Amino acid sequence: MSTLETVGDSSQTLAQRMAKGRLPVPEALRYGMILTEAVRRIHESGQAHGAIAPSCIAISRTGLDLLPAVGSMELVTPYTAPEVLRGNPADSRSDIFSIGVILYEMLTGRGPFQGGSLEALSAAILNSAPPPSGSPAVDRMVANCVAKDPAARWQRAQKLLMELKLLSVAVRRSEAIAPVRREPDPAMLAEMQQMESRFASRMAQVEQSIAAFSERLSQVEQVQRSTSDRVSHVEQTLQSTSARVSGVEEIQESTGDRVAGVELMQRSTGERVSQVEQAQQSTVDRVDRMEHAVNSVRQDAAEARDALSEDRAPLERSLKSQAAAIESVKTAVAQTDDLVERVVEALESWQSVVLDHSRD
Repeated sequence: MSTLETVGDSSQTLAQRMAKGRLPVPEALRYGMILTEAVRRIHESGQAHGAIAPSCIAISRTGLDLLPAVGSMELVTPYTAPEVLRGNPADSRSDIFSIGVILYEMLTGRGPFQGGSLEALSAAILNSAPPPSGSPAVDRMVANCVAKDPAARWQRAQKLLMELKLLSVAVRRSEAIAPVRREPDPAMLAEMQQMESRFASRMAQVEQSIAAFSERLSQVEQVQRSTSDRVSHVEQTLQSTSARVSGVEEIQESTGDRVAGVELMQRSTGERVSQVEQAQQSTVDRVDRMEHAVNSVRQDAAEARDALSEDRAPLERSLKSQAAAIESVKTAVAQTDDLVERVVEALESWQSVVLDHSRD
């Protein structure tokens, strides 16, 4: 059990709080950010919760506690991800699916996937999309969490946390500006708009960079697989050539034994000297041909080894270069996410300053 942050005054679960109806938007967003931050820390430790549901989130005087899963991990709930329903193990993307369902239910007062029976609920999770919530921003955020294909969802809780912070900033700004009658300072408003425009442009560039990185990573992995297949083929060819060389050497040894036998017969049988000499000459000729064949096969094997050595060095350099490129891409993506999060935090701080100035 992990205490996250003090958010309530009474001991109850989030399920009990949600049973009373839709939560106010600021409260729902605050709960969402606290929950997402907790799950983000779990994922960074290399683990996944696997069964997040409002019933395992406690609101108490001491804080918001994310409890272990209640009951069997195989139990189907409205918060179970599609891939888990299909029998696959839960991972970090399954947790993001569960958080998206909880966010939708807190903000709308109803679940995105409903069914009167276990079969109907499973069919809704696997095939249905959440009904519109009335807010395009909320619909876009939830859609990126509850996509049927895990690869189409946001892959990191950090991305969801940034979206929740941006949405929270927008909500606070609308609530603060609504009762204010006077017009804000034109210069400050223009600067704020320019900052928001630059941030939106930067976000679009980041999304394009991530997509380009992902495409490049896929291409590198494909080339790496093709290169590995080529190396395997060359190694198999070399093994086959070595086997042929071994067979020819065995034949040569057998022929040598026959020559020794002929020589013994020549010494012991004087009457068949002429015939033995002819047989010996024939055998010697055959041995010469065999030796020529062995030399030819050995030359082929040497050429194959040289070709493998020439091909292997560039291939190994290519594999190392590709591995370095993959690590560079992963590092760039992580640095980009950290940069965007700092920009979001700076925007939130700037927004607070602007609102305080407007009230004054």
